[in-house]
Amino acid sequence: MPGAAEAVVGDATALPAHCFHCGEDVPAGSRYAVVIDGSERPMCCPGCAAIATLVREGGLEAYYRRRSSYGERPGTATAAPAEQFAIYDDPEVAAGFSQPDGDGTRQARLLLGGIHCAACTWLIEQGLDQMPGVLSANVNLQHQRLDIRFDSSALQLSQIFARVEQLGYRAQPFLARTRREQMDAEHRSNLRRLAVAGLGMMQAGMFAIALHAGDLQGIDDAHRDLMRWVSLIITTFVVAYSSRSFFENAWRHLRAGALVMDLPVALAIGLAWLASAWATVSGGGQVYFDSVLMFTFFLLLGRFLEQRVRRRFQLNWYEVESALPSLVQRWQAGTWQPEARIKVTRGDRLLATAGSVIAVDGRVCAGHSSVREDSFNGEYQPRPVAPGDTVFAGTLNLEGALEIEASGPYSETRLAALQQSVGRAGGARPRLAKLADRIAGWFVLAVLLVTSATAFVWYQIDPGRALWVSLSVLVISCPCALALATPAALTSAAAALRRRGILVHGENALDALSRSDTLLVDKTGTLTHGALNLRQVLPLSTLDSAQLTAMAAALQSASRHPVAKAFEGAVKAPGFEHLQYCIGAGVSGFRDNCEWRIGSRDFCREIAPALAEPPDTQHYWVALVRRNKALAWLGFDDQLRPDAEPLLAQLGAAGIHIELLSGDRPERVAVVAQALPLNSARGGLDPDQKLLRLEELQASGHVVAAIGDGLNDGPLLARADVSFAVAQATDLARAQADFVMESRDLDGIALSWRTALRCRRVILQNMAWALGYNLCAIPLAAAGLVPPWAAALGMSASSLLVVLNSLRLTRKGT
Repeated sequence: MPGAAEAVVGDATALPAHCFHCGEDVPAGSRYAVVIDGSERPMCCPGCAAIATLVREGGLEAYYRRRSSYGERPGTATAAPAEQFAIYDDPEVAAGFSQPDGDGTRQARLLLGGIHCAACTWLIEQGLDQMPGVLSANVNLQHQRLDIRFDSSALQLSQIFARVEQLGYRAQPFLARTRREQMDAEHRSNLRRLAVAGLGMMQAGMFAIALHAGDLQGIDDAHRDLMRWVSLIITTFVVAYSSRSFFENAWRHLRAGALVMDLPVALAIGLAWLASAWATVSGGGQVYFDSVLMFTFFLLLGRFLEQRVRRRFQLNWYEVESALPSLVQRWQAGTWQPEARIKVTRGDRLLATAGSVIAVDGRVCAGHSSVREDSFNGEYQPRPVAPGDTVFAGTLNLEGALEIEASGPYSETRLAALQQSVGRAGGARPRLAKLADRIAGWFVLAVLLVTSATAFVWYQIDPGRALWVSLSVLVISCPCALALATPAALTSAAAALRRRGILVHGENALDALSRSDTLLVDKTGTLTHGALNLRQVLPLSTLDSAQLTAMAAALQSASRHPVAKAFEGAVKAPGFEHLQYCIGAGVSGFRDNCEWRIGSRDFCREIAPALAEPPDTQHYWVALVRRNKALAWLGFDDQLRPDAEPLLAQLGAAGIHIELLSGDRPERVAVVAQALPLNSARGGLDPDQKLLRLEELQASGHVVAAIGDGLNDGPLLARADVSFAVAQATDLARAQADFVMESRDLDGIALSWRTALRCRRVILQNMAWALGYNLCAIPLAAAGLVPPWAAALGMSASSLLVVLNSLRLTRKGT
């Protein structure tokens, strides 16, 4: 690759012992080195030299100053040619982890391997941003995920994969199956470490009992030494295997200048092991192998339970997709033929047998059955379906066979959209999470100072106890509970809302909602049903309302206007023929050789000039006439949702300032405002005017929530501090909102608000408990009243209490 020749320089004997890129030993006789930051850096192989050269030539040398751990050794390859990733350029393969945006750009999601710290994410993002055609690249370190948007006419997926590999990382498509396999591997690894620590703790505990009994009753020196040596071997293995992550994480952050909770943990484990090992080798002093292993086990147990809760919540979606059939029955050439699910397109006719999982979203063409949709809303009560009804991918067909017309491939299903929403990064971290991080950093520093002071004082009082009292302070003060306080509560609250049909986009949403004091709400489709209903018939002739309604229904049967839906199911008058729909005007037809019309005032006045003006502007009025005679005005409006008034009343009683902003006519908005507990209502607003009002409120210090459902609400939902998209909202509104309602009622908004407030209380409770526990326990440990094993038990119990307190948010009563 370019610049590789420059990497081969110098004399091998002048090179340090470790590779500057991956940290491995430089083999004897190696002549690979690269100039980084003006200095010649040793490399162990051509692969590391090639990566370092690429980083240098791209102006990304800051990576080596930012990193907190070494990169992975790439092997013997000096470059990753795009040809080896050409399979990902196949449209059918690419559809599984990428999708077009419609403007010539494409979005893809990749699963990364080998990333360890923020410097890794910086290097990948900067390295990709330099590629022509890349519009944005964002790496999520926690989920080891890359979200990239690029110009598909200038760049191919294979080139992106090759670039990531050239930077020294591994890339593969981010598929639910792949992510689940990775999560399962992490779960098994954590379980093995916990099991090894538990077995070691039991073995060392048995020897500890014998040793303590020997101290009281006397024991032969040979037997004592044998049990100590066996305990040393067991403890050394457990510390090297189960406790390794504590030491690695502490060292990685310490090199980056950060103090994390694993630092006192690593110090406690390392010092206790070292002192006990010295006592074993020297034959004098006390050993605390049981305390070391007990501390390790309880700490791993607390973290394992917290990780298990988060894993269980994440796997809910992956399990649903894994249950989808890989093959479907598609109607083709007069028969049902098997076809791969990834090849299903819009309009395909599919067969879903009884007991099978529906593969894609679609409309029922034939058959009657019921489907269970608990994967979306947690409701186990089946929903009956018949021809014309919509069914969704991931739901279970229970009773009879259904023929379904696919509405598109799996990537366009509601389940796929929800999965992408679950994985969507939440942007800025919650303020409470940042506060916890800041407190934890200062707390660790305080713990180290207190421990040092304790060791100094006890060394003056009783040198034999100085080490063990200091270890107790280190162990009991570990801020694990403080670090778990925020994420455990946010995870539990988001999972509880999801089970109630409310999807939360990002951690910051719950925090922002708990601080909101102002609500901006749309009218049509949000506070109302979003559908016109016939509310009033004003006769202008001798015909009664029933006759006029039947005639209007007969004419509207040819209309595609939303008004026509108000007549669905109504009795239609006979005799109308030659119906013709005029876009934007109305419908004309003939009955008994006489022309009839229904529609706008101007359209109807063409055959009935005497038609008067509509009676008011509060309703949507449609005229019904026949030639030379006005028959009626029909008034329509959009009915309020029955739960709109209780919702706004409840929020208003809680002190929320509520404003109605609508694009509808001010007269109609005023009618709605009279029926609702609002602080103010404004109509006739375009999206820019809504945004202006939002910015005015934010500029005055208000934390603003917004509720909407339409395309025109997208900018408002995106700019608000926190936002809701109600059921049946447009894709744009759902994409911009922080909370997406899957149920048709508005109760979920109030539930989300209550849950956010309760989540904030739980976080504050967790933080208060974590800080209070440490402030009370540290003086006791410093006074020598708490042995190391009791300190380990108390610290782990504190972390478990925080997790259990957070799990209260998952109760159905939330």
